[in-house]
Amino acid sequence: MASNSKNSHPWFEICQSRPTAKYQVFIFPSAGTPGQYYREWGKDFPEYEFSLIIYPGRLTRMSENLLTTIKEYHMEMTKGLIHIGTAINFALAKHMIDTNNKGNLIKLLIEMGRGLPHLKDPDLSFSQMTDEEIVQDLKKMADPKTREVYEFPPFVQMLIPMLKADALLVTIYYPQLQWKELTTTNALFRVRIFNGHHNFQSECQNEVLESVQQDFKYSIEYLNNKEFH
Repeated sequence: MASNSKNSHPWFEICQSRPTAKYQVFIFPSAGTPGQYYREWGKDFPEYEFSLIIYPGRLTRMSENLLTTIKEYHMEMTKGLIHIGTAINFALAKHMIDTNNKGNLIKLLIEMGRGLPHLKDPDLSFSQMTDEEIVQDLKKMADPKTREVYEFPPFVQMLIPMLKADALLVTIYYPQLQWKELTTTNALFRVRIFNGHHNFQSECQNEVLESVQQDFKYSIEYLNNKEFH
């Protein structure tokens, strides 16, 4: 139950407050993004309360220092909680389970990205690039409709420190086991591929949300059936 919805916390922004919701969904934004893509995602999920994770140095926390290690995220988030987005999400869930810190409350992980967090990225890390190289790389990955945003110096100057911090975070974090090896119930492990560019979750939003609804429904049905057998 979303019983703590009214409690303010710097790490969370509740998108649509639903204190009686049966399930809570926590969104970990992708590398270098403030999370604006996700604020409206919960509108069509009446049984769920969606919360956006606010990383230090983003949105309402712009004055705070950026974090660059998984350990820092563990220390900070487990204070307020009982990958980048994918890595933090995956690492935090594994940490909660490994340390018996309310890991039983985790019912489903949905990860979105161009690759998996346990596999080394074949491309050069942003932490090893110059600012100009990062900008050119972003232009290559971007949706042509939004590519011009990287010509706006104030935006680029704000974004690059985030990307470099996120790159350091992911570069040093590689769990030994793959996702599938860590999934004890094979029926709940599935992979989907979407068209689009770096921010495909925005370009293909309807398709992505439809898939999220399907996964929620499937997982809840599976867990409910498991409880009665």
